[in-house]
Amino acid sequence: VIVAEIGRAKNDELIASVGTARARRSVMLHSQTDGIIVELAPKAGDRVKKGDTIVQLDATKTRLAVQIATRRLEEARRQFSRSEFLEKRSVNSSAKVDDARTVLERAELELLQAKEAQLDLSILAPFDGIIGIPNVEIGERVTAASPLVSLDQRNEILVEFEVAEKYLSRIALGGPVSGRTPGYQDRPRAGRMEYIDSRLDPASRTVKVRAVIPNTDDVLRPGMSFVVELQLPGSEYAVVPELSLQWRKGESYVWIVRDGKAEKALVRAVNRLNSTILVDGDVKPGQLVVVEGVQRLRPGRPVVYSRPA
Repeated sequence: VIVAEIGRAKNDELIASVGTARARRSVMLHSQTDGIIVELAPKAGDRVKKGDTIVQLDATKTRLAVQIATRRLEEARRQFSRSEFLEKRSVNSSAKVDDARTVLERAELELLQAKEAQLDLSILAPFDGIIGIPNVEIGERVTAASPLVSLDQRNEILVEFEVAEKYLSRIALGGPVSGRTPGYQDRPRAGRMEYIDSRLDPASRTVKVRAVIPNTDDVLRPGMSFVVELQLPGSEYAVVPELSLQWRKGESYVWIVRDGKAEKALVRAVNRLNSTILVDGDVKPGQLVVVEGVQRLRPGRPVVYSRPA
């Protein structure tokens, strides 16, 4: 017979999946009220900070409303002070003081309402990010339904992809991933698994995984397609040549040479690696396994072989 020495190897697997990139945070800015654009501060591609004014609508009417509400509040405060003064001199009743207090409180609310309406005319950046191409121009009238401009925070790119159910026990949060996009084939990106979905898709038997890929050089864009690869570490198994594995009556086995005699060892095929097979069973690395000449073997039958180089 011809024999080979049993080796050992880990059952590492590389799985790949396709996903679409999106920004860490991404919004389309809208106005909360109708108005005419008088200022469009940043340009496409500009970086803005949280709280920066992106779009300013005409605030002429709201400024006048604030001034009117301020004057009404001042008058209401004078009337309330006068009512309290007259009440102390027993000239005015407590009911009139209560009425004056109600007018004062209403004036305060009207001023707050006017200031809020004025603030609604300034569309501010909700977070640090990069401005997209505006959908509007200065002088254009917009409504609450008009999309104004996009804002993306893309210092990190999120890629969601599907992983088969059988690999679920072998992935973990924070595990490394490698992403590659057609625009930068020669520059694979290292990332990590940030989130594993709480349920599987019953139709595809896959689980959704979200990976985070750093974008410090700002060359990646939301919407890019990514091939995400996961290197899954596996357990160590014995490795035998593909030709040594035999099948009979639903059993898989190999022939081991021990003390010059053949022994049958039942094994289970775990994975195939090129021309070798990872097996689990009553075999150990370093033992000799028969590769050719298995047709006439029986348990305990003497064999002649040459030890492999």
